Amino acid sequence: MIQSLSRGIEILNFLKKRDAASITEISLELGISKSTASRLVSTLREYDLVQVSPVSKKYCLGYRILNLSEGVMRRINVITVARPHLVSLMKELNESVHLSSFNNGMVYVIDQILGYKQYTLSATVGMIEPIHCSSVGKSILAYRSASFIRKLLDRNGLVSYTRNTITDPEALLKHLEMVRKQGYAVDNEEITMGVKCVATPIFLPANRIRHSIGVSGLTADMTEHNMKSIVSKLQSACSAISAELMNC
Repeated sequence: MIQSLSRGIEILNFLKKRDAASITEISLELGISKSTASRLVSTLREYDLVQVSPVSKKYCLGYRILNLSEGVMRRINVITVARPHLVSLMKELNESVHLSSFNNGMVYVIDQILGYKQYTLSATVGMIEPIHCSSVGKSILAYRSASFIRKLLDRNGLVSYTRNTITDPEALLKHLEMVRKQGYAVDNEEITMGVKCVATPIFLPANRIRHSIGVSGLTADMTEHNMKSIVSKLQSACSAISAELMNC
């Protein structure tokens, strides 16, 4: 891997997390000298991937990022097809709904419709969901082979977020077997205490699974009483999206 390219990407990721940062902050984050950080930032500025904030005078992401993301959005047909279904689900359930996609061993949130409730949940477009404990991740991972799952877990590890996170590989494999049989996955406060999520997969031709839709809400609202209804609505939406994608 080209080191300067790798560091440039690290800077973009850091600025995405921080909104804005100085050369000193960037150099400390990457463990490089200020002069190296300054050269890298200057190169990124030339391509308008980084710009100077008029308010803080620190560096932030440039508008060219929007242009690049627009190209990705055009390519991902599933977003266009799924969007009306996400909106309908949010209105029916009054909970936040998000669409996720599996790529390079990770699950990304690629679209989201926020509910009308006053609280804000952590999922945002572009973020990586922990594949071993998020409902969207588990609903995709459950359809991979045991050997594939073991290799992925060896590479990514099993980070513990709460006392409910499954951190034993064999226990997770058994859990994923159950997910596959029932057709949906639940994140029962496995990432954040007080937050519960449920997700179902979108089937593509040849039963390939690369996408899933999740509904997130406070545990108090996601009760056993209404979970069956949520799962049913999710599965109906995913079936409709699958049918549309196969006809595209």
